[in-house]
Amino acid sequence: MLVCGQPPFQEANDSETLTMILDCRYAIPSHVSSQCADLISQMLQRNPQQRASLEQIENHPWLQGVDPSPASRYLLPLTSHKRVSEEEHGIIIQAMMCGNIADRETIQEALEANHYNHVTATYFLLAERILREKQEKQSPSPSLVYNLAQHVQSRQVSPSPLRAVP
Repeated sequence: MLVCGQPPFQEANDSETLTMILDCRYAIPSHVSSQCADLISQMLQRNPQQRASLEQIENHPWLQGVDPSPASRYLLPLTSHKRVSEEEHGIIIQAMMCGNIADRETIQEALEANHYNHVTATYFLLAERILREKQEKQSPSPSLVYNLAQHVQSRQVSPSPLRAVP
């Protein structure tokens, strides 16, 4: 729409529009460059397996020389626990154990088996937060996850009751 000034699928009524979407039929105006038309055709594929990935889109010749998307700076979404350092991994595990999400073994098994459940979801959300804060380096105070991990580590040295922070 930003290139052409109109949506790729827009017909007289919703039924016709849906048919065009399902058939993946669209027209690219003649004023659109061949490189841009190529990128559009790679993105608008009915079969998701044939669609261009985000990386392929960002590396397409038509987008060269353009500032990269803000999303690429954060390396998100995180899809593998192997993209965090051992230290960060340990902090996340400690925070999850402290929050009674699961024990260390259950967390590790879920990650290794690539499960799609509350354990892995929590792990990746915490990991993404740590990576985002690490990259931004704008936060003058340590992160919530880091503070929680520090509390857990100090608790292991000298047991004390967990109190809510106001």
